[in-house]
Amino acid sequence: MANYIKIENKQPIPTTDPVQKDKPTIQTWQIILAGILVLFMLALVAVGLTMLIGCSLSDDSDIERVPYTDGLLMKDIPQAQRLVCYFTTSGKNKLSLLDVPGDLCTHINIGTADLDNATLSLSAELQDVLANETSIFHAKHPQVKLLLWIGGADSGKQFAVMVKNHAQRKIFLKSLKVILKAYPSLSGIDLDWEFPRPYDKNRQHFAQLFYEIRREWQRERRYNNILSLAVAAPEGIAYYAYNIREINLYIDYVNLMSYDFHFYAKDTPFTGLNAPLYARLNEQSIMATFNINYTAHWWLKNGLEPQKLVVGLPTYGHSFTLINPLNTQIGAPASGYGECGELGFTTLSETCECSKNYKRNKISGYDYSTCSPYLTDLQEWISYEDPESIRCKARYVKSLNVGGIMIFSLNTDDLKNICNYEPYIETERQNNAFNGMLRGNRSKPVFPLTKIAKETLK
Repeated sequence: MANYIKIENKQPIPTTDPVQKDKPTIQTWQIILAGILVLFMLALVAVGLTMLIGCSLSDDSDIERVPYTDGLLMKDIPQAQRLVCYFTTSGKNKLSLLDVPGDLCTHINIGTADLDNATLSLSAELQDVLANETSIFHAKHPQVKLLLWIGGADSGKQFAVMVKNHAQRKIFLKSLKVILKAYPSLSGIDLDWEFPRPYDKNRQHFAQLFYEIRREWQRERRYNNILSLAVAAPEGIAYYAYNIREINLYIDYVNLMSYDFHFYAKDTPFTGLNAPLYARLNEQSIMATFNINYTAHWWLKNGLEPQKLVVGLPTYGHSFTLINPLNTQIGAPASGYGECGELGFTTLSETCECSKNYKRNKISGYDYSTCSPYLTDLQEWISYEDPESIRCKARYVKSLNVGGIMIFSLNTDDLKNICNYEPYIETERQNNAFNGMLRGNRSKPVFPLTKIAKETLK
């Protein structure tokens, strides 16, 4: 920590001693010399403070700050825009890593790994993928970086426990070392803490963790390992949760979770768009900040290096139940989650399945001001993404010349091609027949929205 030096500017105390009046006065050149000496000392103090403030958060002054790597950057090769894809091994939308095309994503975050009293914990499903699929995938597609995705939506308390002191962070680092050694196909980790709180020094402790991970990797000679973060988009969270200066120093890139801006909740009982590109004309105050454009620029204006910003786009949607089926507008009053999906969360395949079942009063809308489609039938209202919306938002991200696009997630894309966004390719079934004894004779999943994002980035 920086040591701040307080300089007291004490005024001379006037004397009433009559003897002082008879003493010789100080010469002008002496005053000038004294002033020069004072200025010189102040300059030294200023330099000292600058060096102290710029030093590491850690007391280990012998450890240099480690620059971000991201593979190619260490070799001075220009970094193309990334396409970071999240891949989950649990839940009903299971997917084999081996079914993901090797030319689709530049980085794949595989998870989620949990925290149990500061120790990393892997589910049986995650262990199976890491043990049996990552090595095969890496051998076929060595250019794709595979990262361990740590945390998630329910990890807030466990992250707070893990980072709160050096002893806890050391436990985490030891377990991380074991896992990275056990699964050498992994190229790093993605930390997904949702979210550091504005108290208990979560922000400071999180930044200290960045440094300690880099320090440990330097000792282990893991110079090319990637350290990324999944970060909040709303400024009301981001302002208190993250030290952007430390992110620039230690983190390769951040995955901006620029979605979930609107979903049903008791304090927001109205319909809204999951990932609007811009604010709508009738949105004011804080509501006008819940969009991709505002949040991406907030991070840039607050100092994040542009090439570290990876803007998130969803492949899933949110469903609502309308109070009045005649009011189907964006912002219409809602009474709860919709029937489509689970607790208002709908994969793209589920949205299209629901749409095919809608018979009467079906309305497919598109808000051009935000590049966002929506679907309604009677009391059902769904915000989702389609090829047009993803293409529009991907073009916007490309125009920013930032670090790339993040897709959340591969599992919630239209794997079954229910939406018919991508023609069925019979050869994929034939190619998959070779692995029929292992995984069954079935067609491989398709990723229409992810592929559109990839093509747009070119």
